[in-house]
This record gives sequence, structure tokens and C-alpha cells, in this order.
Amino acid sequence: MEKSDITIGIVGSGGDGVVAAGSIIIDSASRVGLHCIMVKSFGPQIRGGESSCRLRISTGKIHTQGDGVDILVCFNWIDYHKFARELEVEEDVIVLMDEDDETPDEKIPLRGGRRRRIVRIPFNKIAKESGNAKGKNMATLGVLAELFNLPREDFKIAIRKKFKKKKSEVIKANIKAMEAGEKYVREHVEDLGIRFKYKKHKPRMMLTGNEAVAFGAMAAGCKFFSSYPITPASEIMEWLSHELPKQEGIVVQAEDEISAVCMVTGAAYGGIKAMTATSGPGLSLKSEAIGLGTMAELPYVVIDVQRGGPSTGMPTKFEQGDLCQAICGMHGDAPHAVIAASDVEDCFRVTMEAFNVAESYQMPVIVLTDQFLGHRMETV
Repeated sequence: MEKSDITIGIVGSGGDGVVAAGSIIIDSASRVGLHCIMVKSFGPQIRGGESSCRLRISTGKIHTQGDGVDILVCFNWIDYHKFARELEVEEDVIVLMDEDDETPDEKIPLRGGRRRRIVRIPFNKIAKESGNAKGKNMATLGVLAELFNLPREDFKIAIRKKFKKKKSEVIKANIKAMEAGEKYVREHVEDLGIRFKYKKHKPRMMLTGNEAVAFGAMAAGCKFFSSYPITPASEIMEWLSHELPKQEGIVVQAEDEISAVCMVTGAAYGGIKAMTATSGPGLSLKSEAIGLGTMAELPYVVIDVQRGGPSTGMPTKFEQGDLCQAICGMHGDAPHAVIAASDVEDCFRVTMEAFNVAESYQMPVIVLTDQFLGHRMETV
């Protein structure tokens, strides 16, 4: 059976390279002109812990991450429990599980998937025999490429890009692990009857929502950015810290949320296009200074990448719960604009529009995105 739209889920422990493998797959798919979305999730631990990613690849335009997973790669069923509702499967799902996991087929904790097909792959063994003991995620790429006709040569290009700052031996070892995965499938796994059908087209651009926000700010002429690191908004500052100085702009990592918005207030008073970024708890702390910006008629932009929960201490999942805070959180008569983005590409446009509105009406503008948009990577 040939498919032109396929959804893949990968789940494992910290150090398994789950998200790295997913990013290589969609980098390769976008390189050959396919439409892609990748959503990644992490456990609530500060260090390490389980992680997962979900990728949808299609020859046609896509707007969501899909319903069920067609192919599930599971390194560890204990980790899968944490993401079961995010990685629900199609009835005829193909499960590639690590041979080291001794869970019997009948006790695999899948919701649905009654016509599932389970293939046990010795990911660790393949990686070790290739000479790259830590490369089981690369071996997984080879297995997926060989089984389902994914763009293997572009996988190698993406691996070189991913590890370009490493020594050449690291790149060679990762490619070798991938090739070992391909070889294992050819020699030990029967054809599963599903092939991804596609034609190569011009490469497409890949962005996350946070990157699109940062890109939109630069396009609008932002020259000053100050922020305090907060998940899930930190990537905006990381991206701008590399790119804004190239355009004679300034990025400041402030000591706290209040300092960040006060620096932006001062920059706007000096006539500079300025922006800050935060999440719900930070927006609460910034409220008084935003009121000052309104009273002083200062144009600047505040990005709120929303997350779950009314305060700190919650796992960083997405929620769109800051609307009342954004609209009504100021003191008294403090007019300001609030704009929300609808998808990754819209994050770019909305951020530019926010600067236009701020300049036109001489007031702060709050832009609402969320963790799902901010961390989602897709073709634009």
C-alpha cells in the first residue's frame, strides 16, 4: 500500500535522542519539498526524563498534527505511559519496539490499535555493532528509511547539518549507525506493505512558532529585545541573540521579568522599536510596567507564549488561559491591544502587525501564542 500522508511517533528516555531523530526526519522531508509538522513533548523533570515527538509528513498541505499515529517507535513502554494520550494510534498501527523491552505483545499498553503489527528491532545491538553505541536513534532513522521509503540520502545531509559543529568522526559514526539500521531491515525484516510515495520538489522552509515570532520582530524593525528566560518562550531570546546583533540590534537577558519589561519601556521612550517575551507567570509580573507604557503612550510589543496552570510549578503543557490576564490585567483605564496567532506562519505576520499597531496607536501590544505553537515545527 502506498501512502502520501504518514504520521510517526517516537518515544524514549532522556539520552535516546528521540527529538534529534524527529528533527532530522522533518529536516529531510522539508528538503525534498514535503509538508511537515513536528510536535515534541518532555517530561516534567528538570534534568533528563522521558521525551517524545510526533511527526506528520505529507505531499499535500497539512494544518494539524494528525489524529492517530501510523508508525510508533517505542524504545521503552514505561516512557510511553507518560505520552499515551499524545501518541494515540491508528487501528492498523505498525509498532517498532526495542528488542530489549521484554513486555509481552498482549500487555503492550496501547489505547486502540486492534489490528496492530509489532516488529521487535534490536536498536541497541545495531548501534553497538556499527561502532556507535550511543547511536540507536540514528539506527532508527535507517530502519524507518528502509521500511517505509523515507528520503534516506537527505537523512544523511540532515545528519551532517545537525552535527556540523562536531568532529568529522562523529558525523561518520552517526551515518554508519543509520546505514547499519538499513542493512538490518534488508536482512531480517519482511516487507510490511506500506511505502511512502512522494516526488521531490523545491525545499521548504522549516520554522517553530517562537522562531517565526523572532523573525517577524526583525522584519518589523525591532532593534531592542530584553527578556528573562522562561519556558516555553526562551527560544525567542535564543534566536534573537544570534540574529539581532547582525542588524545592529541589542539583546539583553534581564535579571527578572520586571527588569526586562522596564528596559523595553525605556527603549521605547528613547524611540527604539522594542519587544519582550514571556509566559503567564511573567505576564503577571509585567502588568504594572505595561500600565506605565500605556500611561506614557509608549509603543512596544509583549509576546506571551502561554502554558498550563495559573502559576509556576506546573508541567509545561499548553493552555490558552491568559486571555483574561492579557485583556483585563492592567490597572484602571489602560488601553492596549491584544492579538493572537493561529499557526506558525501566522506568528510571523501577527508579530509584524503588533509593531504596526503599537506605532499607530502609541501603546503596548500583547501577542498571544502558546506552547503548542511556540515549540511546534512546521513547513511555511
